[in-house]
Amino acid sequence: MKSSIVTSDTEKLSKTIDWLRFPLMVAVVFVHMNPVVNMQSIQLSQLKSYDLYTFTAAFFSHMLADLAVPCFFLFSGFLYFYKLKTWNKDVYLSKTKKRFQTLIIPYLLWNVLTVAIISLVEFAKFNGGLSNYWSAIQENGIWKIFWNYYEWDLNKTDLLGNVTPKYGPINIPLWFLRDLIVIVLLSPLVYYLIKYTRLIGVLLLGVAFYTKVWFTFPGLNIAGVFFFALGAYFSIHGKNLVTSLLQHKAWWYPLAAITLVLATYFDGTDMSAYVHPLFTIFGVIAVVNLTATFIEHGTLKVNPMLSQASFFIFVTHTILILGYAKRALIYVIPSQDAFYMLLKYFVTPTITVVVCVALYLVTKKVSPRVLSILMGSR
Repeated sequence: MKSSIVTSDTEKLSKTIDWLRFPLMVAVVFVHMNPVVNMQSIQLSQLKSYDLYTFTAAFFSHMLADLAVPCFFLFSGFLYFYKLKTWNKDVYLSKTKKRFQTLIIPYLLWNVLTVAIISLVEFAKFNGGLSNYWSAIQENGIWKIFWNYYEWDLNKTDLLGNVTPKYGPINIPLWFLRDLIVIVLLSPLVYYLIKYTRLIGVLLLGVAFYTKVWFTFPGLNIAGVFFFALGAYFSIHGKNLVTSLLQHKAWWYPLAAITLVLATYFDGTDMSAYVHPLFTIFGVIAVVNLTATFIEHGTLKVNPMLSQASFFIFVTHTILILGYAKRALIYVIPSQDAFYMLLKYFVTPTITVVVCVALYLVTKKVSPRVLSILMGSR
């Protein structure tokens, strides 16, 4: 059954962002499936059944799901400056104080909880795992659990050949919150850059995003800065994010489709560095446009519970749940046949999301106050 048609631009904007929260969070889970596949292993002249799994995993985890975090940065930048009338020290302090509750507190708590939960599990095994776990933490530096405990993409480079590693706290997905906190603290710079340079500032950041020529400092990932600034551009200059992007949707869809095909084809090659950033930009815009169009025509309806549970899925899914779901399915379905690999690929995130939502509902029922603190009063 279709919902009522949306006529207000403001309602369309609100419902588009609210509806996307849950599917984008599911996409994040698919990203963290981290399938080890190589599109270059596929030979069109000699297709094998396993190639279907390779293509599917690359298409979803490396391409479509990879749009989730840029979308969240885009929305964050837009909402941070939404309906802003003026900018001064009082406004900055007020927004920073609010973000302390919604970003910093849950960021700190969930990293600490991650250490505590994994410690309890290792202790329960009675095999010395707890000692090894804490030895690893102390060796890396305890403070790093909040900042750069993990490193990845150590072999990736920018277009100048410089290595561009990424860093994450002990609860890896929270690198997004870490970067958002840093950008919020630097929001006066974002405001004045976008206010006085308009699209020029956004385009300069877009060039940095495309080339990856940027700082390697943890907390200032160029993808976050660029998409946050892009979202900020619409708010600072009084534009509706959704309706503005919809004005040129006839261009965004074919550009997204073409770059998606190319990015998938070149996945795992040097050409990927040239094509994938373009797909990310066009893909994010296409996702927003497509969702807004369905919302406008009443085809999609926001599920408040799933939208509210999205943050909980974000902070909990890598704390044992995804890993144990993988292990359970490998034990139940040990076969490496292409069909069963595909089955495990889709069932694992499904189980993970279902468990996270169930935990969210139980926590909400048992201790709504604790949940509110852990969720940053969302």
